[in-house]
Amino acid sequence: MTQVPATTNEPFELDIDLNVLNHLGLNLYSNVPAVLAELIANAWDADATRVDITIKRSPNSLDQNSIVITDDGCGMDDADLRGKYLKVGYQRRKDPSDDQTSAGRPVMGRKGIGKLSIFSIAENAKIFTRKKTMDPIGIEMDVENIQTAIKQGDKYHPGRLGAVDKVSGNSGTVIELRKLKKRVNATLDQHIRQRVARRFSVVSDKFQVFVDGEKITIQDRNYFSKLENAFVYGDFDTDRFSHDEKYISKRSNVVSEIEGYRVNGWIGLVRESGSLQGDSGNLNKVAILARGKVALEDILERLHIGSLYAKYVIGEIEADFLDLSALDDIATSNRQDFIQDDERFKALRDFMKRELAALRESRAGMKADEGERRAVEIPAVKEWYGSLKGDAKAEAKKLFGKINLIAVDEDHRKTLYKHGVLAFEYLRHKEKLAQLGDLDVENLEATVKLFSELDDIEASWYYQITQGRLDMIRKLRDLADDDALEKVIQKHIYTHLWLLDPSWDRATETPSMERTVRTDFERLSKKLSQEERDSRIDIRYKKTSGKHVIVELKRASVRISSWDIGLQVQKYIDALEKQIEEHKERGPVEVVCLLGHLPTNWNSKSLVQDELKLSTSGIRVMTYRGLINDAEKSYDEYLRRAEDRGRIQALLDEIEKSG
Repeated sequence: MTQVPATTNEPFELDIDLNVLNHLGLNLYSNVPAVLAELIANAWDADATRVDITIKRSPNSLDQNSIVITDDGCGMDDADLRGKYLKVGYQRRKDPSDDQTSAGRPVMGRKGIGKLSIFSIAENAKIFTRKKTMDPIGIEMDVENIQTAIKQGDKYHPGRLGAVDKVSGNSGTVIELRKLKKRVNATLDQHIRQRVARRFSVVSDKFQVFVDGEKITIQDRNYFSKLENAFVYGDFDTDRFSHDEKYISKRSNVVSEIEGYRVNGWIGLVRESGSLQGDSGNLNKVAILARGKVALEDILERLHIGSLYAKYVIGEIEADFLDLSALDDIATSNRQDFIQDDERFKALRDFMKRELAALRESRAGMKADEGERRAVEIPAVKEWYGSLKGDAKAEAKKLFGKINLIAVDEDHRKTLYKHGVLAFEYLRHKEKLAQLGDLDVENLEATVKLFSELDDIEASWYYQITQGRLDMIRKLRDLADDDALEKVIQKHIYTHLWLLDPSWDRATETPSMERTVRTDFERLSKKLSQEERDSRIDIRYKKTSGKHVIVELKRASVRISSWDIGLQVQKYIDALEKQIEEHKERGPVEVVCLLGHLPTNWNSKSLVQDELKLSTSGIRVMTYRGLINDAEKSYDEYLRRAEDRGRIQALLDEIEKSG
């Protein structure tokens, strides 16, 4: 039987290992601005009026770089240093009387671990401090010595520094960070001023922060000029925005009427999402501040907004109710986030979702107004828009708004107007066609008018398609390299049969027939001689516009007679006609052979007769270069003859000519 040791009266004890420093200090923060923010917050709580951050760069070695933070606050005496600064977890706000500093400032510090952040970026720290009427004190802490103490299970005793003369005034604190980590040295020049400026709303004439002797101002945040429209809350100063007042909306700052939660600040949208990405970091964030300091760098990550517009959002919201001394502390250990399921944070999250949705709608309205103004600058569009009534006009205004959102330049804008108007008219009259059943059979005039309008739109649409195809053909024609031309055609000919014939818009073969024909073609191809196989790139079957088409691609270097062409493809014609009969897929058969050169037995004098002989068997021979020339002639002829293109095409032409 196992013996249970007798219970002793010795009290139990909670023991905190020095290794906690590894988690709360050495790995607490990942960037320099976050650490500097903690030190600036300490200076604020010490009632400092000025903080100087000096980055000392060594010309000899990066390892000798250092950061010095100096403030003119109240400083510390021996008791403060021992009982507060060196006491990890010292609660700055134990009771309501601790909620403000001696000067009446709201206290930023709370958990008592922010001071350890210095070890996230530096291996060595020297602290010099002086309280009024007291002698100055200096101590040194070194990560290597701390880690040695951790391994040995000892307590750590910072070293005392003699001949302290670093504090120049009657009171204040100087912190020197040395042995900076490699990643810190690599980022010392990356817009420290801007990134520090974005972490505080309390920087002012009464609390000044300098970086390398240059004062930080609100303009250092470098984003107000990027805004296109914004919502503002509380007493935020709208003079900071350099925009028309109608694009700046004052909104209710009530997060919870019952709890009395309120916010101050702003959220806004920029014209281009790319303007939020730059050397100074990603600005596509809505920062949450509490007591004048960033408490959450970006709440957008917690909102999970999938819409594209979220890429255009930026903002700063002060929500002091998240850090009330009388309520539980809901900030995480590094004070860079909040407990997600806390009611206060959930209330803010819901508020932000509602406001961002409203901001998106506001932007849509603004873009529609601006889009309407820009669209009617084109006389033809103005006339068309003026002809619309009621809902149609409202929908057209939305269309202008969307074009205004995505247009990158004036040429792009005109192209979007043309396609937008064409699509708008098509959809509008398609809706009318759906109402044909409600038309009075005796009202023939209304029915004829409806169909004529649709014909007008379809003619314009086909004109646009034809123009696009002709542009593509001309680009192919301009390819001087025959090999490049042939490769492009070989790659795309089967999915763009209109290159062979304008009436061949798209393939319509049934899957079962296509499979059986392909099987027969593969069987026949295996019986070819090696020379025949080497001369061919591919042969395929397509059905389009009621016609069964075989397209054979010969290698450009191949020289072959028309007799050999006829003998080779006839086997495939016979196999296809057999499948047509079995599948009851009626229709004529045509074979198109694409060559690099005309057949060897053809000459310029008998070319017409030679072509006719093959055509009687349903075979057409074309060269790659000839294909492009014939296609250009066909489409160019259509465009040249399409003089009467109707009302819509005339409108599109006017848009193109504008400006």
